[in-house]
Amino acid sequence: MALEHDSEQKDLSLPADYQAHHPEEHPTDWGWHGEWGRAARVAGWVVVVILLLMITATHYNGQGTLFLGLFAAGLVVALVWDRRRRKNAWRS
Repeated sequence: MALEHDSEQKDLSLPADYQAHHPEEHPTDWGWHGEWGRAARVAGWVVVVILLLMITATHYNGQGTLFLGLFAAGLVVALVWDRRRRKNAWRS
C-alpha cells in the first residue's frame, strides 16, 4: 500500500527560520511511493536462506535452532502472503 499524501503529521518541532528556507515537500514529489518493490522480496528470500544456513552452526542447546527456524518460517509466511496478495490484487 502506498503512502497517502498528507497522511503523516507535519513536523511541528522545526524552527521557523528552517521552515522558511525548506518548503514542505512529500516523498511522492521526488518519486518515492512507499514501496520497495522486487528488491525487498528478493532480500526477504535471501534472509530466509541465511537464517536456515545459520541453523547448521553449533548451538549450546536447541533454543537457537528453534528461534532461527521460527523466524525463517514467519518470514516465509509473510513472503508467501505478499505474493498471493499481489497476484490476486487485480481481482478485488
